[in-house]
Amino acid sequence: LATRPEWVGELSQAGALVRNQALGFWWANVPKARWPQDEVSRRHIAMSWHPVYGDRRQEIVFIGSDMDEAAIRRQLDACLVGDANAKDMPIAAWKRLPDPFPAWKRTEEA
Repeated sequence: LATRPEWVGELSQAGALVRNQALGFWWANVPKARWPQDEVSRRHIAMSWHPVYGDRRQEIVFIGSDMDEAAIRRQLDACLVGDANAKDMPIAAWKRLPDPFPAWKRTEEA
């Protein structure tokens, strides 16, 4: 969610059941001192690193039949904070966009 740029979130649907939840934080929001120290993990993080967005990205999978891919793409594209907007709006400003989802809370480590 653009309004939660520090969070990795999940939206899943199976039939009528829809769930959204926080899964953790993007590496872009974790101090580098707390990143994994091994080279394999660091390479994995670097593989999907963007100079502006860090490792933030979205991934989506649809499983079904007789779906209109073009219509689905148009509807999903309409939900994005597009490049034209992003150039004028820093990531921190995305938090001011409308957000209809319940708050996610950080759990403190034991």
